[in-house]
Amino acid sequence: MKLLKRIPLWAWPVIALAALAVLFVLPGGVKANFNVSNEFVLQPVIKLPKIGPVDLSITKGVIYLWVAVVVVCLFAALVNRGLKARPGRLQVALEGLYELARYGIAGSVMKEGSDVTWFPYIGGAFFFILVCNLCGLIPLPFGERHQLSFYAATGNLNVTLTLALCTFVFTQYAGIHKKGAVGYVKSWIIPSAPPVLKQFIFVMHIISEFFRLVSLSVRLFANMLAGHAILGVFFAMALVFQSYLIAVVLQAGSVTLYLFEIFIAAIQAFIFAILSAVYVSSAIEDEE
Repeated sequence: MKLLKRIPLWAWPVIALAALAVLFVLPGGVKANFNVSNEFVLQPVIKLPKIGPVDLSITKGVIYLWVAVVVVCLFAALVNRGLKARPGRLQVALEGLYELARYGIAGSVMKEGSDVTWFPYIGGAFFFILVCNLCGLIPLPFGERHQLSFYAATGNLNVTLTLALCTFVFTQYAGIHKKGAVGYVKSWIIPSAPPVLKQFIFVMHIISEFFRLVSLSVRLFANMLAGHAILGVFFAMALVFQSYLIAVVLQAGSVTLYLFEIFIAAIQAFIFAILSAVYVSSAIEDEE
């Protein structure tokens, strides 16, 4: 440390340039092939028999879902047992996330009473998707040739479609429970609209209900898939070029992208939860 302090400031840029020059000159070895698309192919980790068209084999997507469930359950148990009058940093952070879900998502878009009723689902969806997204940034040995790789369970359309189906079903249930089946369907018709437009608006509302399902599932799936694909491309480029200089530059870019993916993970969980709250609220509340 004393030796480093003796080096003048003007010498550090020179040392950095010299290090980059050395990295550029050093041979990187033999070029290797790496197919990024293979990282998203769900090969069976544990092969199990099929039941009709349903394959019960355990893939890395299933494992990441299990990891997310275990993390959520452990955090819930630990926080429940460790609640203190004077909270520590972890408890403060978790309470902040709870208040975000309770008041920033459910409370901000749903009327008083409805937010209390539907918060367990809205908050549960927020925390589960957030943990799934963050667990996808943990490298596990399920990549090509059993290398460490990143994979988000929410980067699988089957998972996001299932989550969106939950919101879709709860939305229809909330509307029917509040207004009755006939009253809920009648709420899709705008009484003040001209007779010709009433039928058109009614049909468009039905279509929009199903497009909400597509929008919720595809938005989450595409955003999580894109980030992990870019991380895979950065890694593949380092293998293809086999240059220490390029590897350093790509690693710096990967770290920046990794930090950005943490932000995306939180934003996508927030968007899914708040849209779910908006859809349920729109089914319950009367049109003005």
